[in-house]
Amino acid sequence: MASVNASTTEQQPPVSPADRQRLPPPVQIDPARIEADEAAWLERSRAAWDARAERWDARSEANALAPDRKRDLDRVWDALRLTSGARVLDAGCGSGQFAIALAERGARVTGIDLSPEMIRRALDHAAEQGVGNDIEWRVGDVKHLSEPLAVYDAIHARVLFQFLPDVPGALREFRRVLKPGGRLLASVPGALSPIYRASWMRHLPGGDPGHNYLLPWELENLLIEYGWRILDGWGEWGDDLYGAANDATTAYRRADRAVQQATATTWTVVAA
Repeated sequence: MASVNASTTEQQPPVSPADRQRLPPPVQIDPARIEADEAAWLERSRAAWDARAERWDARSEANALAPDRKRDLDRVWDALRLTSGARVLDAGCGSGQFAIALAERGARVTGIDLSPEMIRRALDHAAEQGVGNDIEWRVGDVKHLSEPLAVYDAIHARVLFQFLPDVPGALREFRRVLKPGGRLLASVPGALSPIYRASWMRHLPGGDPGHNYLLPWELENLLIEYGWRILDGWGEWGDDLYGAANDATTAYRRADRAVQQATATTWTVVAA
């Protein structure tokens, strides 16, 4: 569905030494417990995404036909500085619509998703579009990639990070497989996004598994903390997966960066 978007290149300041001194001391953790918790998170998330794959796929297919789709793809292509033959990792590729579109433009794409049902649908779509032999599809965890160092020219990670149990771990892995000078495009919902309208359910027993509710300014600060440089950012104010509209007024969409990030359905960050 068409969406209004706005762009800004203003960089967030890093955490100051004074702010660090005010932080509480690190908490001692049990690595085995963390590993078990992450495994349980991923298993719940895999089951949830397998269950919603049909709805996600239908929505993604409709979005692929939206009037602003070419403009969106042009912006992604330019933001990632892609050329024909560039190697791209589509992390959290879902049912494959963006991976297929990038492959049709000449990129060599690897699509990875936690959900086997998503990858099954991606394989079917790629075959239908005639690019079945041009994309490598995998079921797996983006924190544990099989590639050696520095193989990708760019990483496309749209609406991925809010579903990860270990965001810093994924950022380190992305840095490992990205070539020097390569770029990452990532997006997460804003605080007032309709995607996060049920965020309160995380406080209920067993409520809303598989969400960390990462916010745009949190993602940017994590990127800076782990040595990335923010190059660009923009918001989109379309509907969510279930058709819930974003009621943010046009004035908010033209407001300062913090208000744009808070109200956007998704906020995209480009980093290197």
